[in-house]
Amino acid sequence: MDNSMESETDTLISHASISITEADKRMNSTLSLKEYYTVYIIETKIDSETWAESKGMQKLSLATRRYTDFITLHNHLGDKYPWVVIPPLPEKKQTFMWNSEAVSDTMDPDFVDRRRAGLESFLKRLAGHSELGYDECFLKFLGEYDNWMDYAKPLNSILKDTELTIKTMNASMRGKNSDKRFEAIQTYSNKLQGSINKILTYRAKQAERLYNVDMLHLHYGRIFSELSAIDNDIGDAVQRTGHYMDTIASTISPALEDEEIIIDQLKEYLAFTNSLHTFVKNHDLLHYNLNQLNSMSSNKETSGIMSRLFGYTVAAADRDTAAKEAFENKKTEAKANYEEFVGKSLKNYKEFERQKDLDLMKILKDYVAFQTKYAQKGLQTWKNILHSIQSIE
Repeated sequence: MDNSMESETDTLISHASISITEADKRMNSTLSLKEYYTVYIIETKIDSETWAESKGMQKLSLATRRYTDFITLHNHLGDKYPWVVIPPLPEKKQTFMWNSEAVSDTMDPDFVDRRRAGLESFLKRLAGHSELGYDECFLKFLGEYDNWMDYAKPLNSILKDTELTIKTMNASMRGKNSDKRFEAIQTYSNKLQGSINKILTYRAKQAERLYNVDMLHLHYGRIFSELSAIDNDIGDAVQRTGHYMDTIASTISPALEDEEIIIDQLKEYLAFTNSLHTFVKNHDLLHYNLNQLNSMSSNKETSGIMSRLFGYTVAAADRDTAAKEAFENKKTEAKANYEEFVGKSLKNYKEFERQKDLDLMKILKDYVAFQTKYAQKGLQTWKNILHSIQSIE
């Protein structure tokens, strides 16, 4: 899968290769109780030493990061770039598990390796973005810097302040003059989320059913093996049949684990729908803030809102020419910020849409190819069983 949201502009991924070479299990020795955690070794290789120096990077760097570090980076990017559909992190705990008796173990080697691949995909998507890839905090995150978190500071306090204010207002006011383009994105995101949820739920049920059916052949294989010891005339043929039955049972678990790798890519786009929800919410908050500024006038009904938002009343503004001018400047600034946000966000969403179509099509192709390969192996095994049985005659 192409893990970048890459456009024609210059991106970090065009100058560097990024991989998570290892997921290392470690123990927190500072606690009286043993606590295990996983660290991920990130290897970044820059093509040109000169280019690396221009970005304050090393030509080759190895960084050790925990999953919580990835969360900090993700939150920082979401705060700093509210107009971008931020690539999601892989799940911290297993979801849509096909084995109902299994326990979601975050230290399970297979799950840790799949999460390693998911985190690598996350880094490559960031590196393939024209803005996220050159974020100073991200570059420090990739490098051998222990102080990289010093660069992870939220910058868009206006969104947070407005979010607190919007919760206190009448819900009917929020949709005033709403932008139909962002409404369409929200509607699509909800539908995509619902569809992927259904696919993952149904797949989990069908995978468990398939596992249980195939594991029955383990018992069939035992019965055929026992039968081969009783009847010498057909012993060899029956024993071969039992062996092939065992093969059916032994291949289902590895096959489902391989399928899980493809399913993880679909889970990524389920998580992307949450990124889209945040993306639309960021727009709604700025849009709501602009509407509130535009709707304020000299009447008494709005004086309370102005007082809560800006700390002064309409009456005070009327008496103070400087205050009125400051208020008009605030509206002008809010309008410019909103228009800039809309332009950037719709451009980013268009790129996300393009990449999403490519990725989902590749997921479908990979799934079909996997099922075809698995079905061919199964068909060959059953042909071998038929051949063994026919040899008895």
